[in-house]
Amino acid sequence: MNNPKPENDKYKPVKISRLLSTVFADKKWHGRLELHKVFEFWDRTVGKEIAAVAQPALVRGGNVLWIKVKDSIWMQQLHLQKVLLLEKINIQLKGEKFSDIRFQLDSSLTGTPEPDTVPEKRKTVLLDKKKEQEFDKLIGSLENEDLKASLKSLWVAMKTKGNK
Repeated sequence: MNNPKPENDKYKPVKISRLLSTVFADKKWHGRLELHKVFEFWDRTVGKEIAAVAQPALVRGGNVLWIKVKDSIWMQQLHLQKVLLLEKINIQLKGEKFSDIRFQLDSSLTGTPEPDTVPEKRKTVLLDKKKEQEFDKLIGSLENEDLKASLKSLWVAMKTKGNK
């Protein structure tokens, strides 16, 4: 004999993870969710140069990835690399795979990659005047003014190196 659940059970709280898991299973969204992981790994997969001018926009029509591209020159270049891009992306997906990539122009992309590091500002370093005068005296006997200037520049660079 079946034991039907009491009427009160339908009002009991359910863990959100269990609820989402049920919804995803009912709607068959697991495969679609897998395809959307491309937004997470796009930049490291294609590299900084391409990521600066092209970004995934949406997944549509089953398994078609739409990419926003900065200009028509890059669009043509990426179109020539389409098969390679598709392979690089699909390798990282466990379940469903993309069947095609399409490109659309989007001039809002800047096209300049982010720098790896922000250059540090150098602190002003005061040279020891006495040592500078000694060095000037040392190179003073040289007749070639270009050579003197180069040696002085090198000496200053050596004395200020590492002092940021």
